[in-house]
Amino acid sequence: MKKKLFVLLIAAVTVAGTITAQVLSGNFKYRIHQHKEYPSTEALITDADACIKPTAASAIQYDGDAVDVALLKTHLPIIVINTDEAIPGVPYYGEGNYHRMYTTTSAGDTQLLAAMRIIDNRNTYNSMADTPALETNIHIRVRGNTSRWFDKKSYAIDTVDGSGNAADKKLLGMEKAHEWALHGPFLDKTLMRNYMAMNISGELMDYAPDVRFCEVVLNGEYQGLYVLMETVSRGKGRIDVEKPNKMKNVTGYIVEIDNATSLPLTALDNFTKYTSILRKDSFFDLVYPGKSQLTPELKAYVEKDMSAFEKALYSYDHDTLAYGFQKYVDIDEFVDYFILMEVFLQHDTGNLSTYFYKDINGVYKPCVWDFNNDLENISVISDDDFYIRKFVSVQAPWFWMMIKDDSYINRIISRYRELRKGILSDAWLTGYIEDTKNYLGSAVDRNFAVWGYSFNPDNLDMRNKLRPDERNPRSYDAAVAQMTDTLLERLAWLDENIEILRQYCHESAVKKFNH
Repeated sequence: MKKKLFVLLIAAVTVAGTITAQVLSGNFKYRIHQHKEYPSTEALITDADACIKPTAASAIQYDGDAVDVALLKTHLPIIVINTDEAIPGVPYYGEGNYHRMYTTTSAGDTQLLAAMRIIDNRNTYNSMADTPALETNIHIRVRGNTSRWFDKKSYAIDTVDGSGNAADKKLLGMEKAHEWALHGPFLDKTLMRNYMAMNISGELMDYAPDVRFCEVVLNGEYQGLYVLMETVSRGKGRIDVEKPNKMKNVTGYIVEIDNATSLPLTALDNFTKYTSILRKDSFFDLVYPGKSQLTPELKAYVEKDMSAFEKALYSYDHDTLAYGFQKYVDIDEFVDYFILMEVFLQHDTGNLSTYFYKDINGVYKPCVWDFNNDLENISVISDDDFYIRKFVSVQAPWFWMMIKDDSYINRIISRYRELRKGILSDAWLTGYIEDTKNYLGSAVDRNFAVWGYSFNPDNLDMRNKLRPDERNPRSYDAAVAQMTDTLLERLAWLDENIEILRQYCHESAVKKFNH
């Protein structure tokens, strides 16, 4: 687990967004920002766009031949995947079936065995003829929720050995593990929302998944620019909670707020389920331990452990030192998480992509995930102006009660003001966006050689675009400008209105909990 920066001093911040010094205490794992740390070799490539075929710009649908992979030269790592059949996990509705279904392999499996190699030359460009830095077998499937419907698919990848068993691998300089997400930005035309928000979160929080840009070739066809991401999972360098102790029936654990019409075996029967805070079909799902390790006794332990915290949270004594919720949580982590969700307009908070974890005898901590829809990149918004001008986390489970504590609100306000002078300043953030855009360089052109038709909403069904149609950017530069403007508008609104959070802890709002 990447340890908390107990003291983060930004000694100098340039307009380009570079932190030049940090003072740290405790154990610290350095956060790699690919566009800053990896040498960009694009200047060495004199024919960076030679592989793009001239007719590609006029394509109105995906064209796997738009980029000649034999001529591909890129400063980004290349991930090459080869399969014997179509990758499963594509959603569909069967005839007369109102519930979403997913394709499987010819053998009826939800994952497909495939081969993957990674080309990652750090000091020169990458091409398909280069010796791979890694070759491995993988299990692969289409991943996501609404993103499964996108033309450009994202994938869940498990690295496995020759027998098909999980095998931890070190990918693109990230910690060894076997579970990975290969995110294909599609609705996010900037290609950088997850990359930027994950890295900024990782500078503030104990753990946020590491991310790396790459380009993907699937069965000989160029797929575009992707982001390889760590998943929210247990492991060294990830969320390093203790494994299950089946003698004592205790365990560290990770939970996610999820939605489903039918509950899986890992769905928890915890106290929040009875508070009417969760929306319909929502539940806390036990991510770790998974089904293969879970026993009825371990599940009961997690449910009892969570419910003890939740009963304190929803009690009359929720804000007291002796009996309140703060002794159960890492309050600094929950402060930073709340701020990040508000800054990036993470509307899924408390409904989807919301993770918490706790070690044996530890305290609860949140973990960020999936910023693909942040900063107004959600499919449907009825009123843009109103959407920017409201708090998005105040009705979320757990936070709905936490914000009734004035000490928690005071810490949020103070911390927000502090971060606005450094890593969340306008200059730092706009510099970060510009630096990332410049780093991606010709990879953006290659990506939109095959996916550029998506800049015209007339070419897309309702699942693959923003609505109404005028919200869809018509070029990459327009997409980056749209995201940047939204971020700055959001920060300006928070600057002016952050103090309004005090209304949620005012006696008039919480008196029913105090009598």
